[in-house]
Amino acid sequence: MINLTKQVACALGVVLILAGAAAAHETAIKPGAATAAVGKGVPFGVHSAHVFIESEELEAAADVKAFVFVDGKAVPVALTANDKGLTYDGEASFGKAGTGIIAVHRLPQIWSLTPEGMKKGTKKELPGATKSNRYEKFAKALVAVGGGSAGFDAVVGQRLELVPLADPTAVKVGQDLDVKVLYDGKPTPATVLATYDGFTKTPNTYAYYTETDDAGVAKVRITHPGLWLVRTEIKGVPADGSADQEVLRSTLTFFVQ
Repeated sequence: MINLTKQVACALGVVLILAGAAAAHETAIKPGAATAAVGKGVPFGVHSAHVFIESEELEAAADVKAFVFVDGKAVPVALTANDKGLTYDGEASFGKAGTGIIAVHRLPQIWSLTPEGMKKGTKKELPGATKSNRYEKFAKALVAVGGGSAGFDAVVGQRLELVPLADPTAVKVGQDLDVKVLYDGKPTPATVLATYDGFTKTPNTYAYYTETDDAGVAKVRITHPGLWLVRTEIKGVPADGSADQEVLRSTLTFFVQ
């Protein structure tokens, strides 16, 4: 397990310098409140950002799908484009006490490198394109409903998913939160980045860097109260041959007291 918080990350953050990571926005959910009453709606925004968590663009509406996770099933939630805030806004409600889970799927998009830069489309569609990536993004957010927290570790079935192994509402500043990375439902080793809302205005910069163990579990040190974002990514070759590389990204947001 590796972390830089003690010496470097607290002072400077962890900056993503890989071109692929720096070029794309992260999809993240920002709930309007840490808690909600049973049956009462809690607003949320779907953000596409380099600075966490401030949205910088509206993705194609058809490619952004939101759900609430109820009794083991994903129930669609309507989204409305917020042209001023550059977010897709929705409202989630939950019928029983526990951890309410909001999930978002940014559907796959293929982007290719052309002589004029990165453009949306396949190499066949873009003459002169030399490399193509297929990007698919996932996000989850946790809200404490009715004073409860049961279900914080529920698996919703995202292709790349971050699952807390301890109740985030019970974690205190200075403690570690164990988070498991699942790829197609199975634990996978990965790099995990984390930050809190307002940490910095510098793009692609995180407060914490770590790596999972062989069982796919990362320890994220909580250093500040407020809204936290945890992020991971894996790369591979798409089975359908639609692009040269597949990039999956996933974020998890939750509140710390």
